[in-house]
Amino acid sequence: MSAPEPVHPLARAAVPGPFGAATTTPLRVTLPARDIVQVMPRRGREAAFAAAMRAAFGMDPPGPGRATSAGDATAIWIQPTAWFLCAPRGAEGALAARAAAAFDGLAAVEDQSHGRTTIRISGPTARAVLSRGCRVDLHPRAFGPGRAASTTIAHVNCLVHQFDDAPGYDLVVFSTFAESFFEWLHHVASEDGAVIG
Repeated sequence: MSAPEPVHPLARAAVPGPFGAATTTPLRVTLPARDIVQVMPRRGREAAFAAAMRAAFGMDPPGPGRATSAGDATAIWIQPTAWFLCAPRGAEGALAARAAAAFDGLAAVEDQSHGRTTIRISGPTARAVLSRGCRVDLHPRAFGPGRAASTTIAHVNCLVHQFDDAPGYDLVVFSTFAESFFEWLHHVASEDGAVIG
């Protein structure tokens, strides 16, 4: 289980309020507190793992480049036979404990909640802003709600998950690089105007 951070990694950088150009449709930037657990089924237990995910979380493990949600949880494919389970931050270690119980003997479970930071962007300009540094084709015909991809943005590894067609994206980065990543986002979003909080 990862050690808790004493303060949010973006506590200094993400000052609430508007920044950049004045606009009636600013990019919305929020910092949702998320629990993130990595699960990797044991060899030969993939079918049993999938059945356990259906029973415990109400969804099948999504395929490559996909994410799926049920209730308060989201599963995101991150590599062959590995997924992130994400949920709103609850009691310390609650999601990891839930996953460990569900996948006992079926999968390795690793709590990533404090090692990763989620930055959420949404609004009409979100796709254009993200495209300024994202190597993934974000055009709606190629990447829409329920899609996910790992890529490099601003020299930082980032998991991009589009969760709706507003469009809205969750950007998951290592907490140690969150401030550097946020500085890039602040810079590229200023042109169109944005608001934090």
